[in-house]
Amino acid sequence: MSKTSFADKNCPIAQTLEQVGEWWTFVILRNAFCGMRRFQEFQQHLGISTSILTQRLNRLVDNGIMLRQPAPDDGRVIHYLLTDKGRTLYPILAAMTLWGEQWAPNPKGARLTMVERATGLPVAGVGILSAGGHQLMPDQIDTVAGPGADDSTHALMRIREETIKNAS
Repeated sequence: MSKTSFADKNCPIAQTLEQVGEWWTFVILRNAFCGMRRFQEFQQHLGISTSILTQRLNRLVDNGIMLRQPAPDDGRVIHYLLTDKGRTLYPILAAMTLWGEQWAPNPKGARLTMVERATGLPVAGVGILSAGGHQLMPDQIDTVAGPGADDSTHALMRIREETIKNAS
């Protein structure tokens, strides 16, 4: 089954998935955040086919999430490096890691524990902060249509408002 493109969807989630929503993309990004740089390292660790890895890395490069750069020790070897755009995906990976440990655990125990490097203390979680810096819960956040919203987005916001009104 092939994936449907979200290229024509006027939705930030759909547009994010258009760039990073393929099966292997987040595990490739996970490995990049762990320090992998070379094609062969990704391929060996992930067990992914050459063609699929090439496609995924090319897409990440085309979307400005990673860049290709000659290795400093051997210009014939290419390194794949996260860009600023790519590094901003880290909270999504962290949230997926924490969610996976809580809701899809290994019966033997945690596979990964995220800790603050400076203190060694476990990370408390991933959240959304207010402009004032305090953590917000989903019921404390409203989503409003912006100037780029289309009819579909406005319809979704009307459904959301009706749901909130009916819940009160």
